[in-house]
Amino acid sequence: MLRGVRLGVMIGAALLGLLPEGARADIRIGLAAPLSGRLAAQGLAMQQALAAAIKDVNAAGGVLGQPLILDVEDDGCARASGEGAARALLARGPLLVIGHPCSSAATAAAPVYGAAKVLFIAVGARHPDVMLGGAGAPILRLAGRDDRQGDAAAHWLAARAPGKRVAIVHDRTAYARVIAERAAQALKDAAVELATVFPIVAGKHSYAETIARIGDMHADALFFAGYPDEAAVMLAGLAAAGQTVPVLGSDALATEEFALVAAKSKLSVQVLLPADPMPLPHGEDVFGARARGALEVWMQAVAALGSANGEAVAAKVRDPMAVLDTPSLGKLAFDPAGDLAADPFVTASARAGVWLVDRRP
Repeated sequence: MLRGVRLGVMIGAALLGLLPEGARADIRIGLAAPLSGRLAAQGLAMQQALAAAIKDVNAAGGVLGQPLILDVEDDGCARASGEGAARALLARGPLLVIGHPCSSAATAAAPVYGAAKVLFIAVGARHPDVMLGGAGAPILRLAGRDDRQGDAAAHWLAARAPGKRVAIVHDRTAYARVIAERAAQALKDAAVELATVFPIVAGKHSYAETIARIGDMHADALFFAGYPDEAAVMLAGLAAAGQTVPVLGSDALATEEFALVAAKSKLSVQVLLPADPMPLPHGEDVFGARARGALEVWMQAVAALGSANGEAVAAKVRDPMAVLDTPSLGKLAFDPAGDLAADPFVTASARAGVWLVDRRP
């Protein structure tokens, strides 16, 4: 009985970095990522980067005097396997889990980590539901949010609509409708009252009626939320009708094929791109650098607190005054919800079949 109590005390002390001198207990770092299937390259890059980072950390003495070990699960980039990977990792007692770059896996896994009060740093997953891990769940997200595209679009539209005449077109898909509705509400909040939303039906070869209505309202700017096929038809129709309205597209349009279409168009066309943290120039793969950056965020917070408690670390990082300067990703700050406190989307223009981020004024 006393032996069991002593072991429990040592485990609890290890979690806080308070083991007696000479006693060592590994701190387990979980990685959940696609290690098979079409996105396996992303997961393998994350695994390699974290393995190398942990080797360096351990060579320098570990964290709170304890060595780190990497524990990896393949989340299959899918809902069911993502939840399964989360449960498998939790069974082995990690203090931190990094990964789940696919939103389907991340949204399924987040409540599992939240219930266990284990810190989860989502890397790459941009669906808003990733952060719904339960009240007070220690979750951070190292990526922009999909649902904030509407806010970014509204800012762009308002700046280009001196007459406050804005057209918003969406293709009725759930993805596009949410973005369009958010953009319309943000414009209303900004006192741009003459914003008209035009739903279209995907798959048509002409949107002449919608284009005529956009012309009748003398739109100053147009936002298209949807997919490339319909956007290409819309651009061709606008140009054929002699309209010169500047066009902004949602991030689903940021394909190589649509870049070629946009570059040839008579209209000014830009798209939104997620402004996820980019690696500093150290030669590391982008997915690997983001995974390493997540570990660096955790390490800085743990060092400041003197504790690896997941809820305390999350609260520390979410503090509006906290700015972390990571070797892999530079300066990062998080909002009280655990999302990055930065513009989640930037605009880009087409050049020779690729989308290049526009310089900011």
